[in-house]
Order: sequence, then structure tokens, then C-alpha cells
Amino acid sequence: MKFELGTKTVTLDSPAQYPYKQNTSLAQAKEQSSTGVTHVEDFQLKNGTFTYIFNDMSDNDHAKLLDFFVNDAVGMFHKYYLTDDIGVRRLMRFTSPDFDFETDFKGLWQGQFSAEEQI
Repeated sequence: MKFELGTKTVTLDSPAQYPYKQNTSLAQAKEQSSTGVTHVEDFQLKNGTFTYIFNDMSDNDHAKLLDFFVNDAVGMFHKYYLTDDIGVRRLMRFTSPDFDFETDFKGLWQGQFSAEEQI
């Protein structure tokens, strides 16, 4: 897993151990009239949100990811390129200003973050 923003590149040491789930949403609005008629407005936009789940993350990978989140991406502020462990490169933005990780009973890091693909 590789994060890129400008000239900064951060590569995690063990990318294959970090799975993700993908949620795709359409930008739509729905309203119902007093007579029961439903109207749906479609804005022709797709929002791809990826959640990356980390278990048994090393101290080194945690420190690199935290530094990138705080000092480079500045939470949700900057877009960045993320290349996953199968080589797919996407323009992304973190979806939250929170970085919530904790150590497990083995002293390794676990947590997750979500990012939206910038289409």
C-alpha cells in the first residue's frame, strides 16, 4: 500500500495484510408529496468509499501512516493517490479528521480508516 501526495511517498511494509471493503453510493434525493407520489432526483454522481481495516500493524507502518495523515494529507484537507496491494491507483481523500488506532494484546496496532475516491 502506497500513499502519494506531491513529492511525498509513504509505502507500508506489509500491505497484503490490510483488507478493505468498498461501498458505492449514488448521489440522489428522494421526496414524497402529501398525495403519496415519490420523486427521486438523480445527480449523476457516484461516491466510492473504501474502508481499510488494519490488524497486526507494525509500529513502523503505524508511525508512517499517522505522519502522512497528520502532516501531509492533513486529515480530510488534501487529496492524495493511494495504490493498493494489487497495484490499483486511486485519487482519494480521507473521510474523517479522526485517526483512531489502538494496540492489541500482542502490542500491534489495529484500526481502520475510510477514504472517498475522488472521481
